[in-house]
Amino acid sequence: MIENHDSHWEKIAAKLHGELNHEEEVEFNQIMSDNDNLLEFEKVQQIHEKLVKTGSISTHERVKSWPKVIKGIRIHQLRWVQVAMKYAAIVVAAFIAGNLLKPYLTADKEIRYSEITVPFGQMSQLTLSDGTKIWLNSGTTLRYPERFAENSRSISVDGEAYFEVSKMPDKPFTVNTADMKVVVLGTSFNISAYPEDAATSVTLVEGKVTVQNSAGICIARLNPGQMVIKNKTETNIAIQNVKTCFYSAWIAGKIYFDDEPLDQIASKLERWFNVEIYFADEHLKSRRFTGTILKNKPVDQIMQALELLSPIRFKHQVNASGKDKITIYKRT
Repeated sequence: MIENHDSHWEKIAAKLHGELNHEEEVEFNQIMSDNDNLLEFEKVQQIHEKLVKTGSISTHERVKSWPKVIKGIRIHQLRWVQVAMKYAAIVVAAFIAGNLLKPYLTADKEIRYSEITVPFGQMSQLTLSDGTKIWLNSGTTLRYPERFAENSRSISVDGEAYFEVSKMPDKPFTVNTADMKVVVLGTSFNISAYPEDAATSVTLVEGKVTVQNSAGICIARLNPGQMVIKNKTETNIAIQNVKTCFYSAWIAGKIYFDDEPLDQIASKLERWFNVEIYFADEHLKSRRFTGTILKNKPVDQIMQALELLSPIRFKHQVNASGKDKITIYKRT
């Protein structure tokens, strides 16, 4: 930021009006070697150039606006009052033309965000402005910019999503969750970060990813076929070699279970079919299953298949005003 010294502002004003001699030009260039100073000067220069095109303001408007400038100077106790008064027309005109010039000064910094939430029982797919494709599972919320910043691509996810990231070596892609960040350049991976789940996981299908904690510290680097799991209440992580199809097939309407406990299967069924599942016997939660579920099949058909594989039975209660309720019992 430009320091509030008379000499600085004198040189800025003189630069705008072409009044610097050789020695003053050297001093001015030294001041502008600071990036913050240069940015501020460029803003003032843009205002000055626009004012040249719009012409001078009337005496009436100058007198009307001047008290606002004086008040601002007194509040900040600036020592360059006399210099500022000499070029008051520039500042006054800036107040008048502020709304007109604002798009020129802030357009590059303003990034608007959009948010999409997928209801339970549904899925969604979208393509971002950089060409990255994202599949969103049931109950997932995605927050993303309408356009990315100059040097980075950053989005946020609560839930489960599958990514096919467009390759941009000079512009990394970052996925933010509540307790983890995934940084990639171009790759395919699945991330599961539902708020209600005990752990967050990242499964790499293709390419390479760097996984960071919420503080931005690298905690894992994955190769294809690996999955990192982080319990939300612990700092330790686990890296496993997995069959990636188990964690990406949901985008095609399938869920694979590989020796998975029934309570985890129930959580997925709740999201997929927008139902509530209860256990009449807590011991049933730990029973493990291996198999495949198709989303286009009715939930009752899924439960009937589970009944054939284990000693359980279920009761389906239809709720016209809310979610259906499924209760799982031990078969006697």
